[in-house]
Amino acid sequence: MKKRLISLMLAVILCVSLMPVSADAAGISGAKTTTALNLRSGAGTNKSIIMTMPKGAEVIVGLTQNGWCKIVYNNTAGYASAEYLTAVSKVSGNFGTGTVNGSDVRMRSGAGTNYSVMGAYQKGTKMSVVGASGNWYEVSYNGKTGYISADYMKLTVGGTQPSAPSATPSTPTTGGFKGSVIGTSVRMRSQPNTNCNVLGYYSNGVTMSVLGSVKDWYKVSYNGKTGYISAQYMRVTPDESCTAKSGTISGNSVRLRMGPSTDFAVLGSFNKNTSVKVTGKTGSWYEISVNGKYGYMSADYIKLGSSVSEPTEKLDNVGIVTGNGVRMRSGPGTSYSTIGYYNKGIQLKVTGKTGNWYAVSYNGLSGYMSADYVRLSTGNAVADQIVATAKQYLGTPYVYGGYSPRGFDCSGFIYYLYGQYGYKLMRGATSQYNNNGVSVAKSDLRPGDLVFFSDSVDPIGHVGMYIGNNQFIHASSGKGCVCITSLSASYYLNHYTGAKRIIN
Repeated sequence: MKKRLISLMLAVILCVSLMPVSADAAGISGAKTTTALNLRSGAGTNKSIIMTMPKGAEVIVGLTQNGWCKIVYNNTAGYASAEYLTAVSKVSGNFGTGTVNGSDVRMRSGAGTNYSVMGAYQKGTKMSVVGASGNWYEVSYNGKTGYISADYMKLTVGGTQPSAPSATPSTPTTGGFKGSVIGTSVRMRSQPNTNCNVLGYYSNGVTMSVLGSVKDWYKVSYNGKTGYISAQYMRVTPDESCTAKSGTISGNSVRLRMGPSTDFAVLGSFNKNTSVKVTGKTGSWYEISVNGKYGYMSADYIKLGSSVSEPTEKLDNVGIVTGNGVRMRSGPGTSYSTIGYYNKGIQLKVTGKTGNWYAVSYNGLSGYMSADYVRLSTGNAVADQIVATAKQYLGTPYVYGGYSPRGFDCSGFIYYLYGQYGYKLMRGATSQYNNNGVSVAKSDLRPGDLVFFSDSVDPIGHVGMYIGNNQFIHASSGKGCVCITSLSASYYLNHYTGAKRIIN
């Protein structure tokens, strides 16, 4: 997990068996030297040697960059070549002084929240750090030896420079976080306020390095520029996105942060049993929305429930966004977190519908978008045009035998519509069913397909045109005009016979 120490971000992937330190490793762990190894004042063989560590020395490893690790050994911080370090599950030694940086911070009998509590300590309490395991410091205090989460302790070393490895998020190439712009013409500013210079304008989906946060602003880096973007217009991208799941908070005064680390600013605190929606995960942090706020919360304090229900109606359509800055959300409602903003004309994949919300996907992201801002399409321009033309005749009188705008019967309406686009169909409903197009399953209907129904006299007694959203348009003798009806309406549900596709 990318849980990080307040002043120490460790960078070796934890594993039970021994393995070399990875150049892009990230996560709390320890390591042993595989040979006698120089501890240097900087990342490079041209830096001065602080000391030489013996083979098998146990160290805490920090951020790895260009083959060099920041480490702590024997109460001293420095740099060592990653090539000669091997990750281990636990290390012991004299690593320095740990200072509690939270209230009622628990010391446990083992490295995990499932171990018993040995005591609770207040901010500023200092302890000896004598080991590390996972994301936990092994500490000694007043005759007790136990474990405290590294998120609630600051490590200070007493050796020569440099200072202890920093927890400041870095760029993606050095183990930091990525963020995506979620607006149009979003401004990067030189300082975290709207009264300073604008460094650039960025469009939806642009990916930047997230270096940290200040109140409601992210500090970012992009194409050589470093500045600030309002949290309203940026999402820290989780390592794992997921279909939104319900959850509840399992602790009191649990903090919601702007990113998956204790280095990010706090957006608020929430108490036990508060409902949340979980939309992603980075290490042991969940990306969530809670009470209208979006951010990250430690997975230790989230109890997962069921996934947000699947769309109540399955669809297979192209959707076209009809407005600007339209939000894709993690679930079917405005209480769900915003995944991105999309402008007029963008084509999305529509896979279902719940209420007035379409389930959509675009560029690898899946979510929901209000049906008020999405127009269903077949992906076929001619079919779209025929459907649009059909809607122009809503309210036109039903006339038996009619096939002109003065009046239509059911097959005359279809005959006329397709004729306007160069398709010569048979004149009657039975003839259209038997001779025109190719058969398609009801589950595969697309706008422009013909739908057929039986009546009390004929196996094929009525025809209409499917227009999407489980609806069809037809000249109805019962209504006396051209109208739109649901395929789920009792009569048509029970008398549905089949469908034909004219335009492939």
